[in-house]
Amino acid sequence: MAIEGYNNEPISTYSAEADFVKLGRGVGLLRIETDGGTFPCTAFLVSETHLLTNNHCVPGVLEHPDVTATEILSVTWMAGYTHPGMIEEAEGFDVDVTPVETSQELDYTVLRVRGDPAARYPVLPLTDAVAKEGMPYWIIGHPKGESQRISREGCRAARPPSEGNRLRHTCDTLGGNSGSPIFDSSARQVIGLHNAGNDRVGINFGVPMALILGQSGVLKATAAAAPKPLPLVMSLYPEVLGVGEELSVAADVPADCTPLFYDVAPSGRLVPLPSEIFQQVTLSALQTRFQTSPAAQYGLVVVEEDEKGTHRLGFACGPEDQDVRQWLRPVIERVMGGTLVGEVAVTGGTASFAFRAFTVR
Repeated sequence: MAIEGYNNEPISTYSAEADFVKLGRGVGLLRIETDGGTFPCTAFLVSETHLLTNNHCVPGVLEHPDVTATEILSVTWMAGYTHPGMIEEAEGFDVDVTPVETSQELDYTVLRVRGDPAARYPVLPLTDAVAKEGMPYWIIGHPKGESQRISREGCRAARPPSEGNRLRHTCDTLGGNSGSPIFDSSARQVIGLHNAGNDRVGINFGVPMALILGQSGVLKATAAAAPKPLPLVMSLYPEVLGVGEELSVAADVPADCTPLFYDVAPSGRLVPLPSEIFQQVTLSALQTRFQTSPAAQYGLVVVEEDEKGTHRLGFACGPEDQDVRQWLRPVIERVMGGTLVGEVAVTGGTASFAFRAFTVR
């Protein structure tokens, strides 16, 4: 591979074991059917029977200047819509049209959902914590009513992080993201409710969850959980590419791990990748992200000399006081055998690893 950029990807490009993918299962597409057409928003589970979204989605869609509708006929929460173009994979739940609770001022609405979705999808934890400048965020939603996407690259609390009843953030969003949860990615809790954007200034907006919780008679804050590091997570996109095309990579690594990156070619040839090609982002004191980025000096581009077929690219961490060759050998054997994420007992401790497969055509 030649080293040369990175884009946000659909959430389906990430490992199912990633914390944000698991949390994203509690986020769904909200389909609002009116007598003037169907309109998309995002909503997420906040209890076994309740969803949270924006007031301007329900009931406010009827007041939108570009909407000619006079009545909301039905509302459906579509959970599990994660792969682009595969709406048939989603599971639909009926939602009461009349809000349980709503506020135009804070732009939030609590809706009752039917069919026991919490039996299969997680209730998301809410926090009344105050946003701080630079706090790392995730936003998970359904922009333009499409499959679920995550904004996390450059996604953080802006300067200042809040203004009046508005939370300010730098996360990329589009129409249809209205009603998306804004996660404090360190605490894994919902700190805000996304509701607006401003392309001219590059800042988007949400409502602080602290204000919503302070007003709501339905919603309750979740007890704070101790921040924890992500497991070893390796993500890459696309999964099939040709000569001249770029591979985007993101690896979430516990801070006490010094990762060694490798590309295992179809023939089994091991190609080390220098850690210097990755931009390092400190997510917290407990975790670091290694990624390629459009703004970075280096990237990964397929060249003519690369072997055609299935490659496995990833990283491994082993005992620092041991010879790398001793603990790396059993790791690569596991990877070649089809185990892409795991750990193996080695002399002096444990070696952990996370790889993902991609195909060079």
